[in-house]
Amino acid sequence: MGFLKKNLIFCIAVILCLAAFVGGAFLSYTQYSGVKKAGSNLSSVEAQLNSLLNRNPAPSEVNVAASQENLNQLKASLAEIRDDLQSESTLNTSEDGVSVTAGIQQYISKFQRETARHKNEVGEAARIKTPDNFAFGFEQYISEAPVPQGAEKVSQLDKQRQILSYLLTQLISAGPQSIEAVKREVLEGGSESAQKGFLIASAVSARVPGAIDTMAFSLTFRGYTDSLRQFLNSLARFDLPIVVRSIQVTRPSGSETVVAPPRRNEAASFLDLFDDEDSPAAAGNQPPAEAQKPVIEENVSQFTVILEFIEVVLSDANTQEVPDPA
Repeated sequence: MGFLKKNLIFCIAVILCLAAFVGGAFLSYTQYSGVKKAGSNLSSVEAQLNSLLNRNPAPSEVNVAASQENLNQLKASLAEIRDDLQSESTLNTSEDGVSVTAGIQQYISKFQRETARHKNEVGEAARIKTPDNFAFGFEQYISEAPVPQGAEKVSQLDKQRQILSYLLTQLISAGPQSIEAVKREVLEGGSESAQKGFLIASAVSARVPGAIDTMAFSLTFRGYTDSLRQFLNSLARFDLPIVVRSIQVTRPSGSETVVAPPRRNEAASFLDLFDDEDSPAAAGNQPPAEAQKPVIEENVSQFTVILEFIEVVLSDANTQEVPDPA
């Protein structure tokens, strides 16, 4: 105690130094802990950075820009594919009931004239016979002109007219002796219309709800096998997406044969089954005469061809934009 009293200033200075030392030690420890923690974080960040840089491709600005460009190209390709799918089966149709009705009546008159004035390949008159007052699938419009109601129904009716016009043009060019019946899926409704219409069997149809829409037609005509051959070959050009679903052949004896449709570009080989022994197509590979028995002899037969016009349906879900990467 006496020492403190005698050396008070010295003792105070020592106490202050001790306090400064303790404070400095505490601050040093705190800073050391912070530096150690920061070093640990730095090591972790460096490890993550090295991991990212080692990826292939590395997420650099150049690679991100290249990925974005690739995404844009894929979007453009998708849009082009969608346009191609839709354009192949798209027909320009009208929703004006009056003009569509007038177009149907012109269609009837056109093909009545073409069948009556038809000429064969050498220019000789070769009238294609048809039933009296034949309307080529539009019997409801032969004597009167009922204007269909509803924009969608009118548009579908106009589409049927255009498809049948194409089919009949190809059939008349094939030179059948007669056209017996033309049937379509009647859209106008009513029991009388339903009796005149046509409904394809679901087991045969390519129709898939929400994915593929179709329009079915049935053409019945009489002629030689060559007429059927030329007609099928003309459809194989794929001017319109029309698929042959079945072919029914009625032989002169009255028996019927239903044959599977050929694949596209195989119509000729398919119809070799119907060639007679004197035809050029069958002359190259003939079995002995006594063993040969053709499916159909070369005389007039009746053919019923079932066809479908195919349309691809693209849902709204498929049209959504792909989100850009963040």
